[in-house]
Amino acid sequence: MRTTRRVGFYLFAATAALLLAGSAVGDCQDMRAKAQRGFANMVGGVVEIPGCVADTAQKKGPWFGYSVGLLKGIGMVPVRTVVGIYEFLTFYVPAPADYEPVLKPATPFNYWDAD
Repeated sequence: MRTTRRVGFYLFAATAALLLAGSAVGDCQDMRAKAQRGFANMVGGVVEIPGCVADTAQKKGPWFGYSVGLLKGIGMVPVRTVVGIYEFLTFYVPAPADYEPVLKPATPFNYWDAD
């Protein structure tokens, strides 16, 4: 039981250190950025719902955003989560080329970045 807690703590600490170290996600495309992006997509996939609603509402109007954007967001949650798992587990592999993001925006939190 103690060993499981210790391993869990070390895993959590390593993940936190990885996320807090270095530049913001999306600034430079390297292994660290890919791992950070993957972790953000894994744990923040549900943020895709309000992100899609806001993005669609801004581009096509509020009624379209609250209906189609909501459905699009719900459909993108599992996609974003699976892509996050893929990017996190393969952060050491430069695929796609030069560690570029698989999805645009790179994380669901980037819907609110200034253009």
